[in-house]
Amino acid sequence: MTEKREFDYVIVGGGAAGCVLAARLSANSNCTVLLLERGKRDTNRWIHIPATFFKALQSEDADAVVSKPDPSLNDKPFPVPQGRVLGGSSSVNGMIYMRGQARDYDDWQEVHGCDGWSYKDVLLVFKRQENNQRLGDPYHGTNGPLIVADPATPHRVTAAIVDAAVSAGIPATDDFNGEHQVGAGWYQVTAYQGQRQSAAHCFLQPALQRENLTVLTGHMACRIVFNGRRVSAVEAKDEQGNDVLLTARREIVLSAGSFHSPLLLMLSGVGPRDELDRHGITIVQQSEQVGRNYQDHVGVPVTRRLKDVKGLHGADRGFAALRHGLDYFAFRRGLLMSNLLQAGACADTTGDGRADVQYNFAPFAPGLPGQPPLPFHAVQVHPMTMRPESRGRLGLQSKDPGAAPKFDSAALSSATDLDTLRRGVRLAREIYAQPGLRDWVGEEIWPGRDVSSVAGSNSLDNAIREQARTIFHPSGTCRMGLSADSVVDSQLRVHGVEGLRVADCSVMPALVSGNTNAPTMMIADRAADFILADNSTEARRVSEALSTDTRSPR
Repeated sequence: MTEKREFDYVIVGGGAAGCVLAARLSANSNCTVLLLERGKRDTNRWIHIPATFFKALQSEDADAVVSKPDPSLNDKPFPVPQGRVLGGSSSVNGMIYMRGQARDYDDWQEVHGCDGWSYKDVLLVFKRQENNQRLGDPYHGTNGPLIVADPATPHRVTAAIVDAAVSAGIPATDDFNGEHQVGAGWYQVTAYQGQRQSAAHCFLQPALQRENLTVLTGHMACRIVFNGRRVSAVEAKDEQGNDVLLTARREIVLSAGSFHSPLLLMLSGVGPRDELDRHGITIVQQSEQVGRNYQDHVGVPVTRRLKDVKGLHGADRGFAALRHGLDYFAFRRGLLMSNLLQAGACADTTGDGRADVQYNFAPFAPGLPGQPPLPFHAVQVHPMTMRPESRGRLGLQSKDPGAAPKFDSAALSSATDLDTLRRGVRLAREIYAQPGLRDWVGEEIWPGRDVSSVAGSNSLDNAIREQARTIFHPSGTCRMGLSADSVVDSQLRVHGVEGLRVADCSVMPALVSGNTNAPTMMIADRAADFILADNSTEARRVSEALSTDTRSPR
């Protein structure tokens, strides 16, 4: 027997966007709100301790979508881990708070036709969300629910890399989200006093006692049900596999991320004709761009062995782990207070005045994609593309809603992106060569002394293709715009149907120049604005109609 429940709003996906949206809609209306999440509650201790985010990523609170063999990566697959828990990736990420560049958002409006999404429009939302512990006007807020702070317990190896980056010609900065993004310095982070500041912690948790908000975890959305061209319900399965029908009186909002939002649209009959016909799915709305426009930041960690200085190798094992645990739980101090990815740089490697390569600096080093960290003390200066031109595509493996999407990553299919990483590697080597840092580092692990990065040499390309990896920022698969080849309009309504929106990083027409957690929460907040405005307009219309009827002669 199918369990049936009814709400005003049904939000599919309890990640960063869904948590923000559920909190806003339940606080600012008297409507009933359901937040539906396929994962669990965020009770895993590794989620909340900043330094253990890598353990959360390796737990059941995260899973990965893996691409088909990618020709642009020497036919290797491209795995992209994502959060599968309340808070989504904001519960398992590295907690870097970065919004992107002003021009990113101005381009959304001016180039991609997304009216109302210019930098001046979105800055207001970033500021009202933020409770910044150091910075204020004109670029930061201090009264919002999201605590943003400087990183705890700065590591001396990371400090040496920051100094070396400045010595190499990157200007120093104390704010990557201020007037200018170019610079090297310490990140601000969504961690404070030893607690991860996820969307679940900051936005959703304070709202959980509201009577008009329901949160269902362990429920997988299977299909959106349409009545004509208007959405009416979500078909789902609970943890035991029982059928559940969740009716929405007003709207359904997909906040399931760049993989699962387009997947659910296609399973429900909204997507490319060839994809739906192949699986025998009745077309509700032909939308050729659903699942297309996939993009991600791609990086390669330039790695050196540390000589007489210790990094973080072995800090999670044996006596060292016990000491760090005691410091954290007894005294709220030490390494576990840190998000580990404490600093970085945004560099202009083309000379056009706009940063095009982001670097993460860290006193530890990963192995090959999918492999454990290196088994010795090492350091990384990790360049990554900021505005990738490569575009992948998602499709359906089958009509089974539990099946992963068919994923063509095309991660480095654009020659421009490969060239950006070449420049990034060259500058990373210059950073390592600076006084102060060069005496601390030894053998170059990657790309290695036999690989030349001199301009004009192609010997670096194969090494890049072997090491290239996601920076965990998939986006663009339900892109926003006014044209017929976009998926949602500038108020995030799905073209061609009624009562359905998408509100997550899948709507980005072009990936922002930086980390995506903050922009995703901003997108959800704007979606709430649009929904509440429509709700107010509808209430006013009904009130006026009733008033007119009351005045009518009997």
